[in-house]
Amino acid sequence: MSRHTKTFVKGVKVSERHGAGEWTAERLSSAILVPLTLWGLWSGFVLSGGGYDGALAWFRSPVNAVLLAVTLLVSVWHMQMGLKVIVDDYIHKPGSRGALLGLIGLLCILIAAAGVFFIVRLALGSAPLPAGFGI
Repeated sequence: MSRHTKTFVKGVKVSERHGAGEWTAERLSSAILVPLTLWGLWSGFVLSGGGYDGALAWFRSPVNAVLLAVTLLVSVWHMQMGLKVIVDDYIHKPGSRGALLGLIGLLCILIAAAGVFFIVRLALGSAPLPAGFGI
């Protein structure tokens, strides 16, 4: 099949690239986020009256720390995929699209790294960074 040949099934253009894999990954991340969101809501309800010490004790539980990190990572992955779809749909210049996708990827990596860093820091019993980062 030629690169410029358009394939149609019942009058609808069929994806010629990798759209099905991205669609499946988006649905997978959504399915993973459903129980994690329910767990997060339940945890928030349980923590609502515990105060600062209760929150620190909650973070020190390995199960809670791991589930929170997984929730963060899957959420960032889902966000990155959604933003990629928006950029692919609305930005048509290859240079601009590539720059935006690179910026989005970098931003998602920074959010994930910072989030996991602070979750691990709290789970290990370290205090969060002081206000003003100690300056």
